[in-house]
Amino acid sequence: MNILIVDDDYLVLEGIRKGIDWDTMPFEHVYLAQSVKQAKEILQTNPIDVLVSDIEMPQENGLDLLRWIRGQGLCLENIFLTCYADFQYAQQAIELGSFHYFLKPIEYDKLRQIIINAAAKAKHLPSPPTENNWKQYWFDNVKEVRDAFWSRILAHPEALERQSIPPGLSYAPADPFFLLFFALFLPEGGPSWQGFPSEYAFRNIAAELFSFPGVSLESIVPDQEERYFVILKAADPVRDQAELVSRIARLIEEYRRHFCCEVSCFWSEAAPLSRMGREIAACREASPYLLNYLNRIVCLREFFPPQALYTPPDLEQIAAMLRAGNQEGIFQAVDGYLDSLQRQHKISENVLSSFLYDMVQLIFSYLAEQGIEAHRLFADSDEEPLSKAALHSTGRLRKHLSYLVRRAVEYSNLVKDNQSVAQRLRSYMDSHLGENISRATLSELVFLNADYLARLFKQEMNQSISAYLLERRMERAGHLLRETRIPVNQIAEDLGYENNSYFSKLFRQKYGVTPVEYRRRWKQGR
Repeated sequence: MNILIVDDDYLVLEGIRKGIDWDTMPFEHVYLAQSVKQAKEILQTNPIDVLVSDIEMPQENGLDLLRWIRGQGLCLENIFLTCYADFQYAQQAIELGSFHYFLKPIEYDKLRQIIINAAAKAKHLPSPPTENNWKQYWFDNVKEVRDAFWSRILAHPEALERQSIPPGLSYAPADPFFLLFFALFLPEGGPSWQGFPSEYAFRNIAAELFSFPGVSLESIVPDQEERYFVILKAADPVRDQAELVSRIARLIEEYRRHFCCEVSCFWSEAAPLSRMGREIAACREASPYLLNYLNRIVCLREFFPPQALYTPPDLEQIAAMLRAGNQEGIFQAVDGYLDSLQRQHKISENVLSSFLYDMVQLIFSYLAEQGIEAHRLFADSDEEPLSKAALHSTGRLRKHLSYLVRRAVEYSNLVKDNQSVAQRLRSYMDSHLGENISRATLSELVFLNADYLARLFKQEMNQSISAYLLERRMERAGHLLRETRIPVNQIAEDLGYENNSYFSKLFRQKYGVTPVEYRRRWKQGR
């Protein structure tokens, strides 16, 4: 038996390929395709018994593929994957005789069992699943269906009116819901949090606090890093609101006490399902100002974005401290500026982004004055995660700026020691004589502008980079001719010279004789 897996996302394909132990499955071959076109080519040349296909793909989708398969008269069992709990998809799958309909994210153990069942069924001529079978699927997997429904609404609130309610969800347009949005600001390496699965912790605490008589917890949907939407269904919104606010306060207190963590929460008063799109949009508009409301509960109806314009700190003073290598003075200026914004409730993502941009420009200009190419200096694995998280909190912004300043000052001090830089270049060239070494190669090594590097090297060594490299290669060639029996053409190649005659010409300029003559005379003189 053979199986074909189709998904336009390469990571999904690799995840299924590596996440399932295929050695324990009844398949000889596992074929992968990233498009319907590729899938058709495989189907036309190989017998396929089970097909696992994404529905949402560019150009032709999974449903189009299955229609084509039925039109070709091919007999196989089909399993659909999708991010959306859309009953319209399921209805089309029913009409095409699909075996199963699986919601992402993928649980490999569950998918494995579905594939095994499909493989067993593929050995017989199956009857197409009935609509009742598919409806039962929705009821049997109501939690997954509910989470998928709310994930889609939160991602596309404007499409709420067009979104059909899947079977199994007892929702009506007039049903009232509370929308909560939490942002957690975790301590950097706090001992009470270290190694703890943060999303698991939040889900458990939220499930305990937000399920009480009259209110049901419908879904918890992660948004960005350590940010979560919580959707609650209310029986009596007026009666339940006070209790809800009390429980939000308890969650904030739990996190502060147990995890040394600050929490912001925006919440909407109960609104019917038909209006939830507006509440979600209002929450999105408020989210850039979360840092102004640490450990506070803010009702969206009472929230008005602060008219905070970006006013930078004294950048000239910070630049002067940077040139003087006064790191601590810079850190104090940054702390003072951010603390002032916090006290005045003027923090927003736009303000922090503008401040970060000014600081990065200042640091890059400082490095450029010394010929240091900042984009190379900071192109490492340590900087990337700090950069991505920098605007998540003032603490992480401080950490990111601290890293940039310290690295800039430390490397600037290193560059000022010309001898240290020149020695590093010499060591590299000495150990890579056979490689194609250029000024660009060396500039990447020490993060310096190529022209500046060349001037620095010549100033320290009294010869150019190319002259030093030629001298070292010829010295190495002479050593190999004297001490080994390696053929001349091999020596030339090992030292990076593809043209043997050119190598001989350079060698003669250095020693006055050809390599062959040099070796002969050396042997005669011993």
